[in-house]
Order: sequence, then C-alpha cells, then structure tokens
Amino acid sequence: MSPSSVYVLIRPDGTVGWGDRIARAEKELGPHGIGRTFLTDGSRLRIATSDCALLLREEYAPNPYAQEVLAHVAGMPVAVAPETRGPVILFGYDPRNEWDSTRPFTSDERAQIAEALAVAGCTTDS
Repeated sequence: MSPSSVYVLIRPDGTVGWGDRIARAEKELGPHGIGRTFLTDGSRLRIATSDCALLLREEYAPNPYAQEVLAHVAGMPVAVAPETRGPVILFGYDPRNEWDSTRPFTSDERAQIAEALAVAGCTTDS
C-alpha cells in the first residue's frame, strides 16, 4: 500500500491489491459492466463491482471478505451489510477528477481500510 493508492481490490478468496490506476482493477470485475455506488450517504469513498454480480450467481462467487471490510469501514454490523459477489473495489472519490473520479486515500482512510482488511482476514497479494 503506497500513500498514492486510490483503490483497494478485494477478491472472493480474500486477497487484496492496492493500486493507483483503477482501470487496472476494473478489468478484474468481469465483462458485464461496472456498477458504482457510495459506501454511505455523504461518503468520499465509493464501491465498484460487476453490474451483474448479484444476478449471475454462477459466474460471481460470494465475497464475504468484501462484505466484512465494507461493513467495518461503513460502521455497520456485518449481519446487516448487503451481499457482495465477485471482486469488489473500494476507492477514494473525487468528482472533480474528470479522468477517472479517483483520489488518493487519506492517511485516516488507509488506516481504517487496513484495519478492516485485517479484521476480515484478508491478505495482500504480491
């Protein structure tokens, strides 16, 4: 994880990758389009996932790691967190960035995400 990371990609097997070019991570989301939403109302963090992950259940494995990480960062119990399937990207959002709408995570966000990844039992890929 570098100070310039703009995203963390959480895979269904619990491996994660941090990066600075979200287009690289988006390639792992699959061929069915990309859906994006805010983590919580008013959040400066957004989520990206396959647009069809919840519908094409045979193609997209459950991702309990992402579900737990997102719940932890959002400050909600995992039991009420929405289901996640397939790879999930959590990224810093900047609406003024016309290129890809990303921004580097703040140091507080990085620390909170790293803590959530540890709680969920995720491992960083090499």
